[in-house]
This record gives sequence, structure tokens and C-alpha cells, in this order.
Amino acid sequence: MSHSARMDLRGGERGAVKIKTLLAFAVLAVAVFVVIKVVPVYVEQRQVIYEIDELARTAAIRSYKADKINKDIEKLLRDFDLPPSSVNYEPSDRGVQITVGYQRDIDFLVTTWVWRVDHKALGKDL
Repeated sequence: MSHSARMDLRGGERGAVKIKTLLAFAVLAVAVFVVIKVVPVYVEQRQVIYEIDELARTAAIRSYKADKINKDIEKLLRDFDLPPSSVNYEPSDRGVQITVGYQRDIDFLVTTWVWRVDHKALGKDL
């Protein structure tokens, strides 16, 4: 009887992996893959929004002319590799208004996710 009890205790020690452990590793691997794909796009979005907000604020305070604002927008388009019509300057009676609208495609192995960025920056004069 003691021999059969000892065999039952050692049954899990022979390389058997529980399904729960395999699923946990699979979910963890998928989560890491998604984070690796999404984080760079999110960081780029935050940088673009920060730069556009800063440009709108600076242009309103320093009373930039339209050609100076357009030059700065072109520089941002080159720096972040954005489509030509994704950033637009619109003079406003309340200050400087700059709108950003573009999309990035995030390629997952089985599908493609479209990450859209839409932001409106309003730089107000002091």
C-alpha cells in the first residue's frame, strides 16, 4: 500500500505540465507582444501632441506669422514622418489653432489595427 501511495505522489514530477501553466505563458507572451507593438506608436502620439501644443502656445504668445508657423509644421512633419496634410494651421480669433489628424497601422500577426490620432491645439495669447 505504501508503494502505490508513493507512486501517486511522484506522478506530477515526471515533466507533466499543467494546462493552466501553458495558458498563463501563452497569455503572457501575447500581452508582451501587444505591448511591444503598441508602446512605440503611443509614445510617438504623445510626442506629436506635445510638440503641436507647444507650437500653438508659442506661436500665440510670440505672434508668429503664418509662414513661420507653416515652416515649423513642415519640420514636425519631417521629424515624425507624418503625411503632408495631417497637420493644419487655422488662424483663429481666439489665438492659434492647429489640428492634427493621422493614423498609424499596427501590424499584429493575424490582423492590422488602425491607431488614429485626432487632436486640436489652441494656443491662446496672454
